[in-house]
Amino acid sequence: MRKSGVTHSNGNGPEPSDGIDCIVEPARRVPVAFDAEVCVVGGSCTGVFAAVRAARAGLRVALVEQGVILGGSATASQVNEWHSLADARGERRVIGGLTVEVIDRLRRRDAVIETLPGRADTRFRFNSAELATELDELVREHAGIRVFLSARCVAGIRNGRKVTAAVIEDKSGRRAIRAEFFIDASGDGDLLRRSGFAAWQNTRLQPVSYQQLVAGLGALSADFGGKIRNIWTEVRSRAPEFGYPTDNASPWFFDYPAPASADVCNVFGARLNGVDASDADQLTAALTEGRRRQRALLDMIRAVCGKGRGGAGVVTALSHPHAIGVRETWHATCLHRLTADELLSGVDFPDTVAVGTYPVDVHSPKGTLLRYLDGTEKLVALDGSVSERRWRAAENANTPLFYRIPFRSLVPEGAENLLVAGRLLDADREAFGGVRVMVNCNQTGEATGVAAALCLRDGCTPAKLDHRTLRETLFPDTPSNLASEEDKRVVSVGTNGNHRVF
Repeated sequence: MRKSGVTHSNGNGPEPSDGIDCIVEPARRVPVAFDAEVCVVGGSCTGVFAAVRAARAGLRVALVEQGVILGGSATASQVNEWHSLADARGERRVIGGLTVEVIDRLRRRDAVIETLPGRADTRFRFNSAELATELDELVREHAGIRVFLSARCVAGIRNGRKVTAAVIEDKSGRRAIRAEFFIDASGDGDLLRRSGFAAWQNTRLQPVSYQQLVAGLGALSADFGGKIRNIWTEVRSRAPEFGYPTDNASPWFFDYPAPASADVCNVFGARLNGVDASDADQLTAALTEGRRRQRALLDMIRAVCGKGRGGAGVVTALSHPHAIGVRETWHATCLHRLTADELLSGVDFPDTVAVGTYPVDVHSPKGTLLRYLDGTEKLVALDGSVSERRWRAAENANTPLFYRIPFRSLVPEGAENLLVAGRLLDADREAFGGVRVMVNCNQTGEATGVAAALCLRDGCTPAKLDHRTLRETLFPDTPSNLASEEDKRVVSVGTNGNHRVF
């Protein structure tokens, strides 16, 4: 039975009977651009990691990205933060693999900052431009990967339960990529839905965000106790005058790895509610409104603070992102829908392929709800005020060290050679609020890349793939039960010999 509060799609798109005016496009022959063994649609870090894991298994891989750079939200949207890799106590690292490998690569270029080393709530803030180039280098090291940039997946060709080709459109025109196996890491289900597989969408989507690099806030903060966030406290009363909506949550100001003299800050200002970023018209409106709100925010700061009492330079916008930051659009209808109860109870799935500790984080027009594994929760109001309480009674507390994501939540119903990774995974509203962040999505990319290789090697469908084989290939240095609570050991979920049981 379909639950209320969600929209369903079979991916076939609108028909003339829906009252939409249409033209008839003549049939045409589509040239084949590439014959791959695995085709990954979506070049976010999730998609890149899927492609790399498949290539490391010796496969020929096509990687299709609609933008001009790899990295997705981390680069194109300038969401320059990866969350904690540690367990809920901050005692052991539980996430490893390509996420750690890339962080190490960025460290060698002084392009990443760990905000709170040794704590459970630490963050890794990176230079998005450096990350984009590092991903280019990572892909270039794998000769089996062919990248298609500025290429949109516009159709899927399907034969029964199998996808046979992804149709793309790029500067060379309309072309096809044939493959034996496909991974949809597009976030919006570009291949999944256009191949006719089932998907669903919450009727209350989490908001989109607009980030912008800004210079001058650091120097100006000297007048406000040395804290950039205090500038917002000073100027917020002028918001209506500058057309800055009162339903917009307080902005965030993130460190950005760059020479101190550059005084660069990444401003997470505009958050827009009720936007379906998979709809072209809504996406266009959100992009233009996001830029307008960012300008309004900086105009407020200039009007109130001027150049600062210390003679600091005028606050200046440096760049806009290539894309808006999207939290949620579509979800694949998979073999298992992950629930908040399963997540926050730390259910030990037999087919676990990823772990995490980021809290359930649900944004709404009223504020943000953060629900933690330790049984506490916070409600952050639009004005930045925070109220705290327990959602799990303290006397019943049985705190898991981390939660788990099952492989079945990446396997679309009815598909024999298609997996989803990243935001497309099947999870209810609350569970998705926790698993949607990049350090978790990255792991699903690795899992699908490995699973694709195993399915092709063993001649089986994802639904029939042996879970033990998948886990042992993904995590070669961890116990077979993937660190169940009874094992009393915390593992670093990795992809090579550098990640082992602690």
